[in-house]
Amino acid sequence: MKKLVLTMLVWMILAMHSPNGYAEETTTPSGIPISDMEETVDQIMNAHIGDEVPGASVSIVQNGEIVLQKGFGSANLEENVPVDAESTYMEAGSVSKLFTWTAIMQLVEEGQITLDTDIREYLGEGKLNLTYDEPITFNHLMTHTAGFEERVENLIVYDANDIYELEDYLTSDKQPKQIYPPGEVIAYSNFSTSLAGYIVEQITGMAFKDYIQQFILEPLEMDHSTFDSRYELIPGLMEDKAIGYTRAGDLWSAKPTSYINDIPAGALITTANDLAHFMIAHLDTQGSGPYSLFKDQETLNTMHQTLYTPHPELSGNAHGFWERQAGSHRLLEHAGNTDAFSSMLSIVPEEQFGIVVLSNMDGEMAGIRRELADALIGTYNEEPLVSQEFNHSEDVEGRYRSARAVETGAMKIMPFLSDSDSVISANSDGSINLTVAAMGVDIDYIETSPYLFERVSSENTVLDNAGMNTSKLFFKTDENGDVVMLTKGNIADELPVPFTESLVFFFVLIGSAAILSIVGLVWSIIRYIRNYRRAKRNQPLIKSLLYRAATLWSLVGLLTVINFGLILVQLAGDPFQAWSNFTIQVIGFWFLILAAFVLLYPVIKGWRAQKGSYILKTFIVLLGLSLIGLFYILFFINFVFLAS
Repeated sequence: MKKLVLTMLVWMILAMHSPNGYAEETTTPSGIPISDMEETVDQIMNAHIGDEVPGASVSIVQNGEIVLQKGFGSANLEENVPVDAESTYMEAGSVSKLFTWTAIMQLVEEGQITLDTDIREYLGEGKLNLTYDEPITFNHLMTHTAGFEERVENLIVYDANDIYELEDYLTSDKQPKQIYPPGEVIAYSNFSTSLAGYIVEQITGMAFKDYIQQFILEPLEMDHSTFDSRYELIPGLMEDKAIGYTRAGDLWSAKPTSYINDIPAGALITTANDLAHFMIAHLDTQGSGPYSLFKDQETLNTMHQTLYTPHPELSGNAHGFWERQAGSHRLLEHAGNTDAFSSMLSIVPEEQFGIVVLSNMDGEMAGIRRELADALIGTYNEEPLVSQEFNHSEDVEGRYRSARAVETGAMKIMPFLSDSDSVISANSDGSINLTVAAMGVDIDYIETSPYLFERVSSENTVLDNAGMNTSKLFFKTDENGDVVMLTKGNIADELPVPFTESLVFFFVLIGSAAILSIVGLVWSIIRYIRNYRRAKRNQPLIKSLLYRAATLWSLVGLLTVINFGLILVQLAGDPFQAWSNFTIQVIGFWFLILAAFVLLYPVIKGWRAQKGSYILKTFIVLLGLSLIGLFYILFFINFVFLAS
């Protein structure tokens, strides 16, 4: 009997440790055994590292532990320094926002703020320049529905002397304009997050970076992380910080050291290992792990709940995290991009599983961030069921532009240069097609419920790779049934584009002004040559006030187009530069506008004196219209208001 008991005990012990035993091996949420996970990760990373991404670091956590941590590629291509997941510093970009929202939830837990209170109660009078009277709450800030336009001026600077203190960076004269009523439009806003960070300073009496250091970084043992804007002064950091790169043809080009003024929105310098600690803390829903962010676990559970979604069947925002359905799992994540780095943090609280990816390239869209999440967590693979009860495909046709927009300043012209609008067209079978020319996006959708369309293909696009979600589209209508918004539920809603703000309208006006101005000058040169020959032959010269006025008007038009081109070249070199850098061009525009008005007198006088010459008069009309159109564009993008 003892021998039988001993045999059974030995058999049970062997079964527990044998791969063929009854004990189940832990798997990722998508079902990959943990023992096979590294091979899967290596395949994905090695397919992109080197050619499409110079270097990256990955950390994966599950059940309170780091289950895989690894560096790939180069932190410094010139010196052949490999990426190390524990020690290689990289810029986390907008993943920083999760720390700001965590800090806000800590203050909520302590009763120092409430999420639905008007933030002006914490800021005091005169701190905000608002267009609308409705209250702005932390709920609005967290969900990017406060209504602020995008602001890029001095967001990223390359000289440490251009770094602002947070309070100075958010002064009323530097604030972006509020262009939407609170709670109505998702328009991703760095300013909203920085405003929340400033309120942390006001409430606690601590600098934002010091609060994060004391109440988040130190408790989580994130010893290789900082929100210090002068990170280059921290001993040893620059030696271990990866070089950021951009693609220049077939080669990688190193980017200069940069600094972020929107500190709470994007200034975190960190490692994959440190962010693993942050994920472990956010996944500790039972309060039994090694790291903790809140005194009451209910605060953590609340933070992970959906706070806002524009439609019940769309993913939305969970107190700063963007939601996404990944297979059968609800995933919470946030991507980040700086001038030279990209990141993604993705967690599945119900599975206590998380992935973070950091890479040293600008705007990583090769797919490593999304592919890792798809492989280890799951993909959106629902088969959409088309409804025969309605068909709104023709109603939703049109061009839509991101609500995350610059409305005041030179950068307002960027959507026209990049052709980044979403174009919706109806297919003959009742489905719709979404194209984004600048991104090479071309997707078909079918309508599954009124004005809700689901993607037919499960393949990711570059938009998905960048951290967006193209699985579903919803078109919001007004009381008249007119479409007023396209939304995917995250990052930024899209609004219909009026014809007067369309790509075609703008370029027809600019092109007409340029062509007619050149024709007018060529016409004048030909006229000058003819008069020169007549003078040599002692023949009567061709004299016309209208000709001279047309010549000067053509010169004004050409100079305006050239000045416009100089603006674009300057913007392309540094889109984050201060508007004051355009003062010379602004003065030039005012001078040219004044000259165009002054020339109206000789144009009108010459018109009355000129007999016949219908071709000349027609040309003058066209030239005048093109100049009016060109100046309309200049006013539209607010160049003339940038002299301050």
